[in-house]
Amino acid sequence: MGAPEIEVLDPARAEPALALALYDPIMAGLAELREAGAEAFDVESTAGNKAAREFVQRCVATRTATDEAYTNWNRPILDTQKRVREKRDEILAAVKEIEQPVKDQIDAEQKRKDEERIAKARAESARISAHQACLNAIATLPKEYLSASVADVAAAIRDLESPEYLGQRNWEEYADQTKGTVDTALSTLRVHLENAKAREELAAMKAKQEAEAAARRAEDAKAEAERKRVARIKERIHAIETSPSTCIGLGVKQIQQRIAALAAEAADDFAEFQAEAGAAIEAALGNLNAMLETARDAEELAQLRADKARREREEAETVARKAREEQEAKEVAERAERETEAKRQADARAAEEKRQREEAAVRRREQEAAAAAAKRVREQAETLLALLVEARAHVPAGDLADRIDTTINAATGAKQ
Repeated sequence: MGAPEIEVLDPARAEPALALALYDPIMAGLAELREAGAEAFDVESTAGNKAAREFVQRCVATRTATDEAYTNWNRPILDTQKRVREKRDEILAAVKEIEQPVKDQIDAEQKRKDEERIAKARAESARISAHQACLNAIATLPKEYLSASVADVAAAIRDLESPEYLGQRNWEEYADQTKGTVDTALSTLRVHLENAKAREELAAMKAKQEAEAAARRAEDAKAEAERKRVARIKERIHAIETSPSTCIGLGVKQIQQRIAALAAEAADDFAEFQAEAGAAIEAALGNLNAMLETARDAEELAQLRADKARREREEAETVARKAREEQEAKEVAERAERETEAKRQADARAAEEKRQREEAAVRRREQEAAAAAAKRVREQAETLLALLVEARAHVPAGDLADRIDTTINAATGAKQ
């Protein structure tokens, strides 16, 4: 089916000459305005100021007329443009509605072809990936048996050598490559098998040697334990024998604690060394009891000396305390006298400072009141002058108007 011919409209031609003709009367008045504004106005005089204001009003009127001429000419053009845009949008929407079903059919067919091509490519990629994954699994299988036992490696070899292993799947074009990969894996596994045999034989030898070494260590540990037991008993007996020497210089309470600890010792706890332990305990208790009596005498003498020293110290402290109290009382009286004089002087300074602050506050309030009054006067004067200037335009010529002009000129500093 042939496509119908579509008529395309010629672009609209603007008529700038006609539009510019609207400004011809206004342009004719520009020369007059330019000539009138070439000379400076004497705005300081009443007449000159009035003439300047009238000139500005003429300029404003000219600008207003120019804007109105453009608006009146442009409004119909804007309406026409709006109608043309609406018709264009209507035609575009209609063409799009006719075009879209056909375009959807084309896109759907292209999408079906693309999906079919992608599905075939994915299926082929999956088939190849599956073969390669299986090949990779066979190639990497020996790595899993690097440190395996003889039984596990032998089982893996039997599995690869069986006809059922390769018959589990259809290898297609990878059949020859698969057979070579299996042969390579079998060679590696056979090496792993020999290594596993050597490793297990070495482990058996090490286990036997370790058992023999453990038996020797047990015997040595037993002998060492017996030696340490005897050494501990002898160390206890030696500690009992030397206990009086460790109590030299101690007090009655510490010696009594050591005597009680020795009395609690039982000779039966020393096994085959009971006789030696009993003799050591008896001798140590005799020495400690003698040291206890000596310690008691020494503590009694030390207590008497301490009591005498304490009484002498208390008497000296009493004398020193009385002297210190008298000195402190004197210092307190002197400090109170100084504080009284300092307070009197501080009160006098505070009173003088207060008087000066009050005088300064009075002066500051007077200055602020004067400034506020002057400000109010200036504000009222400016307001009155503005009102007078505004009212002047409504006063007819005459004596009153002249006096108002004289007042405005005097306030603004303008010349008569």
